[in-house]
Amino acid sequence: MDKKGFEVQFNWIFVLVAGAAILLFFSAIVIKQKSVADISTKATVLKNVEAIITGAGISTDTTNTISIPESSIEISCGRISLGAVSKQYENLILFAPASIKGNRLITQTLSFNAPYKATNLLYITNPEIRYILIGSSSLAKEINKTLPSELKKEFYKSLSDIKGTNNHKVRIIAFESMTEFPKALAKMPDSDVTAVRVNGDAEKGIIEFWQKEGNSWQSNGKSYYIGKSSLIGAAYSDTAEAYECGMQNAFSKLNLVTKVNIDKTNKLMQKSSDARQVQCTQFYSNALAHLNKILPSGTFSQESINAIAESAKSLAEENKNSQIHSCPLIY
Repeated sequence: MDKKGFEVQFNWIFVLVAGAAILLFFSAIVIKQKSVADISTKATVLKNVEAIITGAGISTDTTNTISIPESSIEISCGRISLGAVSKQYENLILFAPASIKGNRLITQTLSFNAPYKATNLLYITNPEIRYILIGSSSLAKEINKTLPSELKKEFYKSLSDIKGTNNHKVRIIAFESMTEFPKALAKMPDSDVTAVRVNGDAEKGIIEFWQKEGNSWQSNGKSYYIGKSSLIGAAYSDTAEAYECGMQNAFSKLNLVTKVNIDKTNKLMQKSSDARQVQCTQFYSNALAHLNKILPSGTFSQESINAIAESAKSLAEENKNSQIHSCPLIY
């Protein structure tokens, strides 16, 4: 009887062990399949983002809302990541929050001109992020008008007017002083509240990046902008580092386009060297001086911005003069 009892107990132990092994085996298969499916979904989302980036190169002044699988997208300088799936891009011109969560993306493209078109700037965000503009200046109103209506955006005269909501992330674009902190946002996590302070006009200016720290603001870097499309890039970017990464790549494109326009203007001068087109030659000679000042040597800095802003006006005037006097246009 003892031997039979031992055999019964052994059989039950064997069944339990075998059953557990089978369950573990199939559980491992399910987990692996789930992981493969998850990676496949993330890879699909990343391909969709790549298509958006490619399309931005040819589409200007467009806004789109795109549905995607529920995702958490991390964006850094030249890199887009979805968990373990990521892609490194060379010379990526993209302005976006560091983290985008949800199942929809809002994309916008604007041309970057100086004064001729150098490239398109691409912006990506999420409709769940709350964008709050503060100020009453004409520039504040212009930026509010330029930001897509698809955004969850609000416009107030002062920070104290902000009301509390349940948004997981808030971005403030302030055209006024940042000395006070809005009480309505005090309970939000520090990482979910960022701001950019604009000090300038539609042509150029200084931008300061801020991060919530308790019930006050903590500086997160300072930079510069040139033109409305550049300023819009600062509105979408969380940090000065992320913003300058995109602008550095935009300036590299500007550098290439400027060299092409210098070469074109030199050829126009050669063709207009006869006495009947002396006036055209003068326009081109003046334009070359301005183009060489615009040439930023691929560097995004306050000095290059000031030089470009000043020379762009003069170059636009020479291009207008060329048109008035029936000379071939500079750009």
